Formats: sequence, structure tokens, C-alpha cells
Amino acid sequence: MENIIAQQLVKMQGAILEKIREEGLKDIGKTAEALLRVVKENTCELLQAILETTDTLIAEEAKASRKADGLKIKERNVKRSLQTSLGEIEYRRTYYETAEGEYVYLLDHLIGVEPYERVSKALCAKLVNLAAEMSFGKSVSIGEAEVSRQTVSNKVNALREVVQDVERVEETPEELHLFADEDHVHLKDGRNAIVPLVTISEGIDTSNPKRHRLINPLHIAGYGMEAEAFNDQVEACVYERYDLDKVKRIYIHGDGASRIISLGDRFPNAEHVLDGFHLEKYLKKLGHYNGAAQRMGALRAALRDGNWKTYKKLLEDIYTLQNGRDRERCKEIVRYLWNNRQAAHLRYDPDICGSCTESLVSHVLSERLSRTPLAWSERGLEMMAMLVVYRKNGREITSKDIRVSLTREAQDREVLLHRNGWDKYNGYMNRQIDSILDADWASAFEKQAVSFGKVDASFVIRKAFASLCPAI
Repeated sequence: MENIIAQQLVKMQGAILEKIREEGLKDIGKTAEALLRVVKENTCELLQAILETTDTLIAEEAKASRKADGLKIKERNVKRSLQTSLGEIEYRRTYYETAEGEYVYLLDHLIGVEPYERVSKALCAKLVNLAAEMSFGKSVSIGEAEVSRQTVSNKVNALREVVQDVERVEETPEELHLFADEDHVHLKDGRNAIVPLVTISEGIDTSNPKRHRLINPLHIAGYGMEAEAFNDQVEACVYERYDLDKVKRIYIHGDGASRIISLGDRFPNAEHVLDGFHLEKYLKKLGHYNGAAQRMGALRAALRDGNWKTYKKLLEDIYTLQNGRDRERCKEIVRYLWNNRQAAHLRYDPDICGSCTESLVSHVLSERLSRTPLAWSERGLEMMAMLVVYRKNGREITSKDIRVSLTREAQDREVLLHRNGWDKYNGYMNRQIDSILDADWASAFEKQAVSFGKVDASFVIRKAFASLCPAI
């Protein structure tokens, strides 16, 4: 083995020197590219020699133990090729029959190459990571891989479930912020799909006036999940990450959609805050209607001060001034501003950090899913949404996350399972439920702060009874 490696290295050295003589040093960049190709080609040849020598050692030197284990040589020198980051490696290996009548390539098993694997899992992981940020075609080009864009797409669709590990923070803050919104994505069948996104954060760091940033953010997206299941996932992550006994207030930033408001019902001390983009959007729309412009200043002041009597009258006055179609359109805006008045009022609170729901959707999801005229399959969108969020959370796809292939039937089964949420987050939720069942119920109705895994019926009952107990 050592002689073979030495021979290949001598050959590589000669090839490098020859290429330098050919290219010269006038254009060092061009020479470097040429040398890189030489090194890759010769390294592939070196690996081929090492693999084939190893296969020979397995077949010949372990003959006695092989026969004792019931392994018989079925065929020698069976060709195999594998695309890697270095290029294509071609090698020959031996085919064996086991005592049970099965057929195996021992060398492939030894080096971790699965049946039907044509592209190494390490190269696939590299291309999949790139695909989270750019098109499949560009990921192939930048990854310098001799594979098709469809191959990268197939590897994304066959990914194992990858979601961010949620770890307990060392110090729970008194205030949490959940920024909730959604991206609208085109599907190949012409429908529009909604990809929900929630970012859990401990506030916004404004120490740099030119670039504000979220404090310890964790992004969660869940295309294909039922709304209730997605909220379960968010809830599980919050309880897994923080000790909510120490959290005095949770702010849910969003546009007022029912699924976002219902998320606030999962947590004690939670309040909905209307994000600034949607608040201004509806106020500006209202300002274009007949008689509204001269009332907008007073309307904003009433909203800021929480003067609901004046606020309601101003909205009613603007509505009554409209006629025909304008009246119906204005009615929807007025209803939105009235139903979300408390959340809109909190947006003016200087002690509550600004909203960034729209920018988060743009930064986390839209850059890859909807900014360019793309159309996704349902499976492709589910897996890409999972992938981009995983990457935005600072994680990286590795070889263990890659599957060589996945049948359509297996994909369909995974889609059905996915509707109930990610397995890892469901595991967190089940552990939290177990903590409730294992709790000391003797003091369940004492007037004290109680830690729960899920805010369910038991939470409501306990809270109600606790409110009836006199303070000690």
C-alpha cells in the first residue's frame, strides 16, 4: 500500500512540474487553475489505487476468516463510479455472496457508499447547502460538480428532517418577542401557498444605529402543517428554550390574523402588537377616502392615547361619508382598525421594540422561495422551507442528513406525518406534557406562578382557581 501511494505521489509531482513548465508564471491565476485540475485528477487516481488495493487485501489476505464467515467471491473487478468534490472516482471491487444468500460489496460497505449512490453524500450536502441560498443550477456551478440541477432538487426532496435543536438559555429574560408573518409562494399547479414564519427573539439590539439586530433569534417555518400543529411547534420551542416563570411579558407581533392572535392564547402574559407595516398600510388606505384626510391626525392621536370613544366616532364619521363601492371597501378597513385597536395602540408604546415581521419574511423566506418567478411542487416547497430556515438558524447540512433516494410512496408518508409537525419539536412537546403529569398536584391551586409545558385545559382551570385564592 505504501509503495502504491508513493508511486502516485511521484507521478503527481511530475505532473505538477510539467504543468508549471507549460503554463509559466506570467498569469499566476491561470496557472493556479491549471494546477488545481492536475491535483484533483491525480488525487482521484490516488484514491482509485488505494480503494482497489484495499479491495484486494480484503479478498486475499482475509481469505481464512472470510470463508469462516461464509463469504464467497461471486465476481471480481466490478466497476463503480462516484462523483465527489474532487471529481469522478472510478474503481473496481469484488462482489460477494453471504451465507444467507445475499450479495454485497464489502469495499463499498467499508467506505460508506450505499447501493445506487452515484454522487457522494458529502458532495450532495455541499450542493444542498448552496441550494438554500441560490437556484439549483447556480449551486451546481458554484459547487463545481458534474451533476444536473435535477439531481440537486432530488437530494433536497429526499432530505431527512432537519430542524434546529432548541437548547435552554442560561438566563431567561423578562421579556420575549414573537414575530409572526407568512410568505406567499407559487405552486406548479397554479395555486398560491402560504408558508408561515415565526421568529422567537429576546428583543432588538439597537446599540448600532445603522444596523439593528434581533437578540438570540430562532426561526420556525412550517409549510404543510395544520395551523394548530404549527402553533404547537412554536409553543414547544418557547417552553423548551425559556423558563416562563421568569418571563413577565410576551409580545406577539403580527398583522392581526386569527392564527397569530391564537398563538398568544398559548402563553401567559401574552399581548398582541400590530406590526408597523400593516398599521401604516391600513391608515394610509383610510386616509384616501372622502373626508378622511382632515380627520387622520385626530384619529392617530386617539389611537396613540387609547381614547376609544373618540377613535370609534372618527372611524364612524369617515365610514358614513362614503357612498357606493367606496362604502363597502371602507367598511373592511374600519373593521380592521377597530378590531385591532388594542394591538395598534401598543405599537405606539416606546417601551416595546419595533416590528420587523415583513423584513424577516423577506430575509428568511422570500429571497429563496418567492422573490423570483419560481413555482414549486408541494414536496419541494415543504423541504426547501425547512432547509432555508435551518440554514438561517446557523446550521449546516451534513452527510448524515442526505438520503440517496426516497420513493414517492415514502415521500407521501412523510407529508402526512409532517402535517402534525416536526418529530423533534413534537418530542419537546411530549416531554413538556409529561412534566405536567408528573407535577405535584397537592399544591395545584395555590396562588403562585406555575410552569406548564402546554397551556391547555389544566392551565385554564388552575389559573381560574388560583385567582379565587386570597393572596398570602
